Amino acid sequence: MPNPIKEALLGRGWAGKTISRAETVERLNPLLLQHLKLNHNYEYVIRSHSDPAVTDALKRVQKTARADVGKFNETILSCGGSPENGTDLETSDFNLGDDELEMLYQLQDLETEWNEALTKERKEIEHQMRTRGILEALKSNSTERLELLDDLIERAQAATS
Repeated sequence: MPNPIKEALLGRGWAGKTISRAETVERLNPLLLQHLKLNHNYEYVIRSHSDPAVTDALKRVQKTARADVGKFNETILSCGGSPENGTDLETSDFNLGDDELEMLYQLQDLETEWNEALTKERKEIEHQMRTRGILEALKSNSTERLELLDDLIERAQAATS
């Protein structure tokens, strides 16, 4: 668990023991796979939703989400590992149904799980500073997507009332 006293005293520097590069690979690959699956679910909604405002907004945040995959890959490669590539994931494996509001709720649930996984990883494991920075950036991007999903759901609910 990160030490708040060390963080306050040292700022962005670090002192103490962090997990090894091999452990970093071991910890990040499952997160990468979770993120790849989340991205596939976003793509399902983008393909299936009839509201262009929704699909355009989701396409916009997906640009960042795809870049986040690159951050993961780069971090895993720099630790000497092989990143998950998701080649075994088929587009047809991802189906959030055809109820457009329910699609957004499911996406919100999946994004919340992702956000919580990042929070847990950040709080429970002493990662190297660079990895900590990546995890913080990924969490920030996830929070932005959650805010967007909240807005899209609120708008969709208002339209059906």
